[in-house]
Amino acid sequence: MNICYNVPMSQETIFITKGGMKQTYKLEPLKCPLCLEIFLPKHPRTVYCNTMECNRKRYTKQGKQIRDKLIAQLPKQNCKICSKEYKPRAQNNKGICNDFNCRYEYKIQQNKEYKQDRPRDRNRLKHHLKPFNLTVEEYEAMEEYQDHSCKICGIHKSLNAKDKNGAPKRLSIDHDHETMQIRGLLCSLCNTALGSFKDNIEFLENAIRYLKGSKSSKKYISRKKISKKIS
Repeated sequence: MNICYNVPMSQETIFITKGGMKQTYKLEPLKCPLCLEIFLPKHPRTVYCNTMECNRKRYTKQGKQIRDKLIAQLPKQNCKICSKEYKPRAQNNKGICNDFNCRYEYKIQQNKEYKQDRPRDRNRLKHHLKPFNLTVEEYEAMEEYQDHSCKICGIHKSLNAKDKNGAPKRLSIDHDHETMQIRGLLCSLCNTALGSFKDNIEFLENAIRYLKGSKSSKKYISRKKISKKIS
């Protein structure tokens, strides 16, 4: 037990009641049940000392007691997943029992509903537009100018490649990697193709000549394939 020798042995304190009567109490030193230190109370009903650590412990203990009483009054419910009756352990229970499989299944359902309600969040789009110093309104204006289609192949954004959730991806922002000048909106395939050619015009012209010349070329076609086509 910690004893503080600076604490006076006793003290008389006068309290005035609501009716205006004066009452004198002789306050004796007490031992705090939490920190076990001797202190002189300021009121005859005081139990704990007034240090910050003891107040924190006291409020935590009182809050837990109140929560336990409220939880004990909660009625039993049926689980939304397994339909079993259970006793909730918290006031904010979502109707799911404490079984791990039920809680996991409910979390998956929540994620699906969230993605269906908000397939393309504006905050997520803002994150992608931030490196280009574009606003969502400017991006939407670019989409309308291009009729919501790719600037190269003309495919509509609804027919663009799909993400892992099965929703069409947004049109990608094509830009010059040296000057950061925005050139337009492209689908995933065209944007990947330009990136593979490293935005080199000479490579693209060689690819065009190669495709045009390969239509009439039979130099690398095997005889088996030719015989199948003839037959």
